Amino acid sequence: MPHKYEEVAASIRESIAQSMSPHDALASERELMAIHGVSRMTVRKAIATLVDEGRVYNVHGSGTYVGSADIFSKTPKLTSFTEDMISRGSVPSSRVLELARVDAPDAVAAALGLAAGDEVTHIRRLRLADDVPIAIEDVYVPVSVLAIESLNLGASLYEQLREAGHDVFRAEQEIKAITLTDQESQLLEVPAAEAALAVTRVSSSRRGQLIEFARTIYRSDRYTFQLAVTRDDK
Repeated sequence: MPHKYEEVAASIRESIAQSMSPHDALASERELMAIHGVSRMTVRKAIATLVDEGRVYNVHGSGTYVGSADIFSKTPKLTSFTEDMISRGSVPSSRVLELARVDAPDAVAAALGLAAGDEVTHIRRLRLADDVPIAIEDVYVPVSVLAIESLNLGASLYEQLREAGHDVFRAEQEIKAITLTDQESQLLEVPAAEAALAVTRVSSSRRGQLIEFARTIYRSDRYTFQLAVTRDDK
């Protein structure tokens, strides 16, 4: 049975889909409490869920507004692209551009603590949401973690790693702005030399084993990153 806040979140999602446009204001917390007969805490938890999904956003001192349907927002939570898109109500898909068992490039070997010549499974994919190109992804996984012969391209990579006993638990990421090459622009269906976001991620398992090096290039017009920060009062 779903929690009450999930029922409230589902109701708001339906209202957004049926009658609201990006940047329309949601009802106030007090109004939502009255409409759904729930506490303020339940309303706030429902709104927080929708913020995590990128469906709404908060403006301090003003209220909560409908997010843009054209931009996916990524929170700091560690999720796969597939999980990301499903949580936002979109259908994820991939087009495999390259699949090979290769010697780890120097940068990959250094990041994953591999020796020169150690082999990795390399997957290069175009990631799509509702058939719209969103990102180009290069992933390198040590063959000792997941060999190319065991790879199921139709399933989530993180799920396969979990089933192989290498649950992705922690990741360090670097985000920077880049200019797309002609080939990248064509794949992402954007004008040549368009700006993009490049995210480099090194992931480890619960046991602390380094298991994934990934570099993903996101369309800057369709994908954003949201970070919550706090001030140290010391």
